[in-house]
Amino acid sequence: MWQSEYKSNPPGAVGTSLALETIIQHSSVDICRPFRNDSSKSVLVCSRGGGGLLEKRMELVAELREEDIKAEFVPSLDPSLTEQYEYANEHDIKCLIIISDTGVSQTGSVKIRHLELKREKEVSRESLVKFLLEAMASQFRNPSIWN
Repeated sequence: MWQSEYKSNPPGAVGTSLALETIIQHSSVDICRPFRNDSSKSVLVCSRGGGGLLEKRMELVAELREEDIKAEFVPSLDPSLTEQYEYANEHDIKCLIIISDTGVSQTGSVKIRHLELKREKEVSRESLVKFLLEAMASQFRNPSIWN
C-alpha cells in the first residue's frame, strides 16, 4: 500500500496470532461447557405486611443458603409485593417464598408460589427445606408435591 512516490522506506508492521483452539484444549478450566444460569433452583424470599420483615427474610435466606438452595431477597426495608414480583421477573426467579407476620408467628407456616406453573402451597416453616429440596429435584413439576 506504500506508494512509490514516497522516498523513504515503508513503515514496519507488527502483528500477532493466537491459536485459540490450542489454548482451549490445554486449558484447565472447562470453557467448552456452556454457561447456564439455573434459575429454576433459585427462590426469592418475599414478605407481605409486617413492615417488610427484613430480619426474618434475611434469616430465612441464610438458612436456605446453608442447605445449598440459592435464595435471595429484595434488598429493601419494606418492599411492596409488586416490587418483589418485579424483582423476581427481572432476575428470572420462578419460585417465591412468601412470609407474613401472621403466617409465621401464628400458624408457623409460609406460602410457596411458583410463578410459571401458577401453583401455590402453604408449608410449615419446619418442613420448608425438605419441601424445596424435593420440589427442586423434579423442577417443581411433580404434581404430588402441590397436593
